[in-house]
Amino acid sequence: MNIGIIGAGRVGTSIAKYISKSSCHTITGFYSERYEDAVTSADFCHTRPFQTLSQLVSASDTLFITVNDSQIKNVWDCIDKPSAGNKIICHFSGSLSSDVFAFANDYSICTGSIHPVYAFSDKFSSYRELDKAVFTVEGDKFFVDSMKDLFSAFGNRIFTIDKQYKALYHAGASMASNHLTGLLQTVVDMLLQCGFCEEEAYTVLRPLMTNNLQTALEKGTVYALTGPIERGDIATVQKHLTVLNTEQKAVYQALGRQVIATARRKHRDNPLLQNQYEHMERILSE
Repeated sequence: MNIGIIGAGRVGTSIAKYISKSSCHTITGFYSERYEDAVTSADFCHTRPFQTLSQLVSASDTLFITVNDSQIKNVWDCIDKPSAGNKIICHFSGSLSSDVFAFANDYSICTGSIHPVYAFSDKFSSYRELDKAVFTVEGDKFFVDSMKDLFSAFGNRIFTIDKQYKALYHAGASMASNHLTGLLQTVVDMLLQCGFCEEEAYTVLRPLMTNNLQTALEKGTVYALTGPIERGDIATVQKHLTVLNTEQKAVYQALGRQVIATARRKHRDNPLLQNQYEHMERILSE
């Protein structure tokens, strides 16, 4: 493949640097709305910047659109469709599907979307851990097969997804990454209220959270579940609710109801606990 990158941000630069390790594929270069960004990313990836989108399209047989979600359709509208015939064009949005490429079949353009389930935190270093990422793909069969061949050669696992579920899938991935960070910050703030400094708060939480998360990811959430909700300790849960502020209480209640759902599955044969969960669910819904 001769791959052109449209967008010189963290995703585009990281993907290009990652692929440039391969001797089977070539990064033809970068095009960006700001030419200076294209120059910076091209220098980092040892390729070339392009002044115009049409030049990049002409030089590439595959185009990776790595701009923000809101700009993907604009990029597609700016591509001269006849000149892109028989090429692969895809985007890297987690929430948008390949439907954004309207009328692509009329020009024999192969389209799809590919999403790395990965946090691109830095433009110049995120590529180093990209071999651990999982990719989800959807689109034309030739595109899906091509992306599987491309990234599986680096050791990445590839999963296909029905395009109708892209938004739901991305919401879940966002919650697993960003909302988990939000939960951590909420708990850190609670410990700060108790007199811990920030460093001490993270020290206290690190073994608790890492061990529990590792168990959940390896064995499932049912096996990792502990604590007062799982034990049916209604008195402790009620005490918790009396000391939380409005925002903390909302988080505790929303997540607590999900914990109850998991606990019900864990103790489905225990009628006493099931009754306690029912009572607790009413408390957490008030």
